[in-house]
Amino acid sequence: MINNSDRKSRPQVVLVNRAIVINKEGEILLLKRSKKDDYMPGKWELPGGKLDTGQDISNALEREVLEETGLVVIPQDKVVYWHSKILSSGKYKGLPYVVLVGMTKSLGGKVKISFEHDEFNWVSKEEIFDYDLVNETRASLSVLEKKLS
Repeated sequence: MINNSDRKSRPQVVLVNRAIVINKEGEILLLKRSKKDDYMPGKWELPGGKLDTGQDISNALEREVLEETGLVVIPQDKVVYWHSKILSSGKYKGLPYVVLVGMTKSLGGKVKISFEHDEFNWVSKEEIFDYDLVNETRASLSVLEKKLS
C-alpha cells in the first residue's frame, strides 16, 4: 500500500496529447498559435494540449481536437510519436514533459478554432515543412514521414 508521503515525492508530469488530423483529401490540419501567446507565438502546430488534473488520457486525443477545432475525429493510432524531456524554463521548469502524438481521421465539418489560435490550414504532406512549425510538431511529422516512406 502506498502512503501519502510516497505520492508527494513522485514528480508531477506535464502530459501533452496532440493529433495529426487528416481529412478526406489526405491533408493535415495545422493551427497557428496566437500572437498573444507566451509560448512560441505565431508558430504552426498540431491540435492538442496539456491534460488537466483528473482527466483521463483514454479520450484526450478526441477531446483536445474537438475543443481546439470543433472537429470530431476517429483515432487511427493513439500514439505514433512520443518524446520526453525535463523542462528547463517557464512555469513548469524542472518537471518532466511528455508529448504523445496520435493519428486521427476527421469525420468532416468546418474548423472553428479556439481563442488559442489565430489561423488554421489544411496542408499537403509535400508543403507541410514549409511552415514555421513548433519544434515538437516538426519532429513528430519528420519521424512519421520516415515511417511512411
